[in-house]
Amino acid sequence: MRAEPEKTLLRSRPVAGASLIGAALLAFAVPTAQAAPPPNPGPPEVTLSVDDSPSLEAVITCTLYASKPNHSGSKITGTGGISSCAGGTPASCNSEVDVEFYNNYSNQWMTGGSGPRQTSCPPPLRSSSASATCTNKPGDPNTGWRAVTVGTIVSPNGTHDSGTAYSSVLYVPCV
Repeated sequence: MRAEPEKTLLRSRPVAGASLIGAALLAFAVPTAQAAPPPNPGPPEVTLSVDDSPSLEAVITCTLYASKPNHSGSKITGTGGISSCAGGTPASCNSEVDVEFYNNYSNQWMTGGSGPRQTSCPPPLRSSSASATCTNKPGDPNTGWRAVTVGTIVSPNGTHDSGTAYSSVLYVPCV
C-alpha cells in the first residue's frame, strides 16, 4: 500500500512543477497594458486675482502657467511660473514648478524634480524650471510626464489668491 501513494506523489510533482513554470512563462510573455494617467485636475493656465482696495474696480489678476515638459536624452525639463499681470503689480508673488511622472505600478503621479521658488512679480515673464532624469529598461512602457506650477499672489492691502496649473502630458520612452 505504501508504494502507490509514493507513485502518485512522484507523478504529481512533475505536473505541478510544469504548471508553475508554464504560468511563469505566460506571465512574462504577455505584455502588460500601460495604465493611462487620470486626466489633469486643472488647466495649463490659471488666473489668480486679488483686490487692491475696497473698490471692486481695483483688481490685480495674474496668469499662472505650466508648459508641457521637454525631453532631451535622459533629461526631462518642465517650465512654469507667472506669465503676466493686469491691473497693477502684486505686493508679492511666489511660484514653484515640479516635474512629475506617472508611476504605472502605483497609478499615481510622483515628483521627479522641483525647481527653485520664483519670488519676483511680473512684468515681464517670471518662470522657473525643474528637471529629472528619465531612465528605462528595454521593454518598459512609455512614461507620462507633466509640469505642475503652484503659485500665490498678494495685493498691497494683504489679500491673496493661490492656484495650481497642470501642463499637458508628454509620453516618452526613457533612455
